[in-house]
Amino acid sequence: MVTLHIAEISIAFVFIAGGISTLRNPQPRVEEIARLRFPLPELAVRINAALMMVAGIALALNVQAALASMVLAILLVPTTVFGHAFWIEQGQRRQLQMSNFFKNLAILGGLLLVTLVR
Repeated sequence: MVTLHIAEISIAFVFIAGGISTLRNPQPRVEEIARLRFPLPELAVRINAALMMVAGIALALNVQAALASMVLAILLVPTTVFGHAFWIEQGQRRQLQMSNFFKNLAILGGLLLVTLVR
């Protein structure tokens, strides 16, 4: 169980750090989401970041770990699809977005495992 909790903490820090970073400087993500014509992009980005941060903290502290990991998994899907839409990009930007897209899929797999094990 110690190994599982270390894995949960590792995953959680991605969301805690990302949430803090996004709340401090949401503009780059807001611009990305607005470019895709997502409604209320700034509000969506801020809410998503806050929820990811709170659920990440819960996961790291092992408070309702299964629920926290499920919330993160659900939030990660639109973040991945809208935030890393590599299929609409070209060249180096396409490669970067593709890398981030598949990184998020790997994290999603880890979150789903945590949900199942807990």
